[in-house]
Amino acid sequence: MIITEIYNGSGLGNQLWNIVAPRCIAEHRGFRWGVRRDITNSAKGTPNTSTIGLKTFKGCNFLPNIDFGDEVVGGVTNIEGQEPLELPQGIDYYAREREDPHPFNNLDSMFYDDLLWNTIPDNTKVDGTFQRLRYINDRKSDIIEWLKPSITVTDYSKEDFCVIQFRGGEYLVTASWCPPEYYRMAADRMLEINPNMKFGVVTDDPENAKKFIPWAPIIGASSMDTKDPLVHLQGTGFFEYKGGPIGIDYSILNNAVHSIITSSTFSFWPAWTNTKAKNIIAPKYWFDYKTSNGFWRGDDNIVDEWLYIDTSGVIMNGVDCKEEYREYRKKHSFYDDKPIVT
Repeated sequence: MIITEIYNGSGLGNQLWNIVAPRCIAEHRGFRWGVRRDITNSAKGTPNTSTIGLKTFKGCNFLPNIDFGDEVVGGVTNIEGQEPLELPQGIDYYAREREDPHPFNNLDSMFYDDLLWNTIPDNTKVDGTFQRLRYINDRKSDIIEWLKPSITVTDYSKEDFCVIQFRGGEYLVTASWCPPEYYRMAADRMLEINPNMKFGVVTDDPENAKKFIPWAPIIGASSMDTKDPLVHLQGTGFFEYKGGPIGIDYSILNNAVHSIITSSTFSFWPAWTNTKAKNIIAPKYWFDYKTSNGFWRGDDNIVDEWLYIDTSGVIMNGVDCKEEYREYRKKHSFYDDKPIVT
């Protein structure tokens, strides 16, 4: 059995990578799989009861089709994402996804791991980010079903409406946040597609969203006034939805015809599994939108059908981005022994 673990300190998007990709890897290898979620957070082996079971998974209220595989028994994890102090029962090995510090910023380049995909032995616990399309692309139709929300928000699924996802909060202290100009340039592109396009913002941080995108209203979970939902949400149906704020915003993105997203794993999943989407705009170079000189960290995460916009407003589809990046790699010896871009 191949097992992984979802951690209480991870957001929903990262948790989904840790559930979906290892399952695809295990099934590719012909192994059983399971997700450890009865987390023990101390070296003494004392369970943290607030994170036992489904409570650890942040999509438990609205992603009912998630399968956690076979039961994982035992094991002690002291530090999230690090080698466990004690492996679960029946697990003999521990493996981490490959890490290759990039010379530009010394951060992990996030290359596809062929050893993980093709040679990982049975009865192994794996840790990593797993953010590689090559692990999941061939299973996309299955994954769409696995990640089908129980909430269906179609209020903004219109030809003349673009949903903007703004990731704020702790994300604004990382290097990956997108400046106001990104949203404005992406919106201008959407207006070229449809001059009558209207916009709305789903966000975990309405205060900063209003500063970054003052020209578009807040919609979704952050627009809800729990004191008087019928007045503020009349006609939207939001007061009828169950599953919590994350589920509402996830479903809005998952049903959007047009969307502008950030390099957030939370926005990746509803956008990638969206079967109604016609135009999705994302930051070029993903995590390194503001700083890249042509490199991609997470070069196996370029989606062919998406549009990517750079800091000067130039927009390219994913296929052209890959071709441009292949040429970039030829000029830098760091990539000589690294996995190719597919």
